[in-house]
Amino acid sequence: MTLIARPWLIAVLLGLLALSPAHAGMTPKEMIWFKDFSVTAEKGEAEGQFGLGICYTRGHGVAKDDVQAAAWFRKAADQGLAGAQTLLGNCYFDGEGVPKDQALAVSWYRKAADQGNTGAQYSLGCCYANGTGLAKDFVQAVKWWRQASERGHVLSQYYLGGCYANGEGVEKNQIEAYAYWNQGTVEYSRRKLAALEKQMTPEQIAAGKKRTKELKRELEDKIYENARQKEFAAKIAEKPDGK
Repeated sequence: MTLIARPWLIAVLLGLLALSPAHAGMTPKEMIWFKDFSVTAEKGEAEGQFGLGICYTRGHGVAKDDVQAAAWFRKAADQGLAGAQTLLGNCYFDGEGVPKDQALAVSWYRKAADQGNTGAQYSLGCCYANGTGLAKDFVQAVKWWRQASERGHVLSQYYLGGCYANGEGVEKNQIEAYAYWNQGTVEYSRRKLAALEKQMTPEQIAAGKKRTKELKRELEDKIYENARQKEFAAKIAEKPDGK
């Protein structure tokens, strides 16, 4: 099945995902979203099913219901929607609305990760790093965190820095660890960076700062290229004959 992105649905989905649970409820806007998603979901549209699942899992415009959320995520996931596959993986990982099954969670994360979903790539990397739902494998963890990093995922960049600092899945490299930790703005990256600098010579710190700039450009180029490929794929999907 070809999924065609609908701009208004995507905008609403992003809005729903941005809301914290503290702001969830029965506001008029949320109730309208729930109604609109219900209509499109019942028509079998994956994005509507995904949106309806978010409404149920967050309690937006309807009473929170993890079982209903998982059921709607499953319908959208079965149609190949990466976002729904990722959230369905979360349901199985935590046992919310479905029996806890971390191996099955990994399976859904992989489906979404193969489509370039950064959340799934990050989660799959974590599963490999921790040996959750599959055998521990830091080489695979690095692979998936790197892919997510190249799409701008800051937590994956943070964990990649740790891999280089500790030589897990890659050859130990303080300069590369420095560069990855120096990309993000999150507090724990700054703390790791400060601790690492105490172990480095002034020459190594200078090399780390130089590598930081190089890596920043490399990541920006990758993020731009991945965005272009995603945009091109969406345009192709909009054409009935796929040409």
